[in-house]
Amino acid sequence: MANRHYRNGWNIIINLASHPRRNLRLYRMLISVLMVLLAVVFLYLVIFNLRSFSEYRKVSLSNQELAIKIAELSSENRKLSREIQNLSQQFKPTVDEINSLLEQKAFSWVKFFSCLEKALPSGCYLVSLNPTRSSLSMEFRLKLGLSNRDDLSLLLRNLQQQGFREIKILSEVFQDNKFQVEMSFKDVENK
Repeated sequence: MANRHYRNGWNIIINLASHPRRNLRLYRMLISVLMVLLAVVFLYLVIFNLRSFSEYRKVSLSNQELAIKIAELSSENRKLSREIQNLSQQFKPTVDEINSLLEQKAFSWVKFFSCLEKALPSGCYLVSLNPTRSSLSMEFRLKLGLSNRDDLSLLLRNLQQQGFREIKILSEVFQDNKFQVEMSFKDVENK
């Protein structure tokens, strides 16, 4: 079967069999199964990548749509902010006027006039009244008609007893047998 050849001290064995590849079908079958498996794996990878690529494109398109919507919403937000600012500037005087009316409602005018009436001596009358609102109290500037100077000292004592403070005499005028005095004072803080 095998011939032995000796050459230069080497022993070479040569197989001269007539059918050296008897299991050729088995090898072909193993190679074809391996090729089919490789084709299936390759096909699966291609399909998986195509799905991933299509999902990536969908996500990319939705991200672009979201970016467009964000840009639209931010421009709309800026537009609305400008409109709000314009409206607040437009209605600021009206709002301030309403707030001042509410502040005036917070002050008890009935109580004030009742205390003022108790403080005024008999024969004394109110000529003018000018109220102004400060942060904590109301300040009043008024002009009164009195029968004489003694009524003024009585008026000052009565105003202090009624709780008015910072009483100041601004001017005194005696004209046509009438004595008029202009004064300012603050009402007590709202309790």
